[in-house]
Amino acid sequence: MKVIEPGHIYELRTLDGDGTPQVLRFVNRETNPHEGTQTQEVLRAEIDALDVLIDRTNHCDACLPWGGNERIIKAMSEAQRQLRLALLFHEQRALERKMQKDGWKPEHEPVGLDGHFPIGSYPR
Repeated sequence: MKVIEPGHIYELRTLDGDGTPQVLRFVNRETNPHEGTQTQEVLRAEIDALDVLIDRTNHCDACLPWGGNERIIKAMSEAQRQLRLALLFHEQRALERKMQKDGWKPEHEPVGLDGHFPIGSYPR
């Protein structure tokens, strides 16, 4: 990986094709503003990619079992858990900034039957 703009633009090597690198571009709202993604979206993609890798490992194990596949799946599942925590910490930071900067008041948000913020399809 090559850093093009620290904190914002990175080039990733590609295999096959003409060798044109893939670019990972994060939004920049400071100096040299430009569009891009955010860390949270990359974390979501990584979590989803681990689902695919776990599925692939299970498939391969069904074709040709190997005792180490269980360790691989366990490691990827733990990595997924850690990425979910990182995503939650990013969202916590965003909420704290909204509270400080924009005057957002969490006490005015609706809550579910369990007394917590309702989240997607999580039981309320």
